[in-house]
Amino acid sequence: MLATPLRYVQPTTVLGGLAIGGASYAFTRTIHAESESPAAARVFSRGPAMVSLPLESSEQVNHNTKLLRFKLPNPTNVSGLPLTSAVLTASWPKGRLLPVARPYTPVSASDEPGKLELLVKQYPNGKQSTHLHSLQPGDTLLFAAALPGRFGHHPGLPACERDFEEPQDETIIALVYAANTDEDVLLRKEFDELQRDFPVRFRVVYATNLFPFLGQTRLVRNVNFLDQLEIEHGSSIKPPE
Repeated sequence: MLATPLRYVQPTTVLGGLAIGGASYAFTRTIHAESESPAAARVFSRGPAMVSLPLESSEQVNHNTKLLRFKLPNPTNVSGLPLTSAVLTASWPKGRLLPVARPYTPVSASDEPGKLELLVKQYPNGKQSTHLHSLQPGDTLLFAAALPGRFGHHPGLPACERDFEEPQDETIIALVYAANTDEDVLLRKEFDELQRDFPVRFRVVYATNLFPFLGQTRLVRNVNFLDQLEIEHGSSIKPPE
């Protein structure tokens, strides 16, 4: 928490998509400074990029989600992706003549050396997600381009982390994370740590079909989607005293 009171800023509400993962895992993240070592060459520099990266490890996160860690060409390389941008993955699943391409937003920091991490949920009959879940360490995946924009809920974490790196930034963020069940809440440990470390500037509320807004003193009706009232209830942050 900052030593001086912060002026109140209208909260930024971020919606997590329904059914996006599980809370049964955690992986280590480090909030990196904006500056980058001159020796840290960017794999995805400006303009189109195409690179084949080997899979270093595959970790089962929950019943349908894996954390895939890919090795960059050099241990000192960084992805160099702009904040919350995505990479376009391309593959040729077994039995297909034409490639399958899907965008994913990495969960690893853009200046994290030596690796690129994707958090991938496998969808029923999903061509690319099923192929990615079948990859074994040593298998390669083609990363065809760097794309602007956000895909999935994963950009919420690096975006929040980057905001909190700036001590002069007084933005207050409210995150409403929607999922099917408590098991489907991904990155819960990381978001809870941000709330603990920045209690004045950050609040996270989890909403599920069965028990919306976990941790609240009252239960909201069962929902399959969030309406305006529930979003306002979950994202309300009082100005600091």
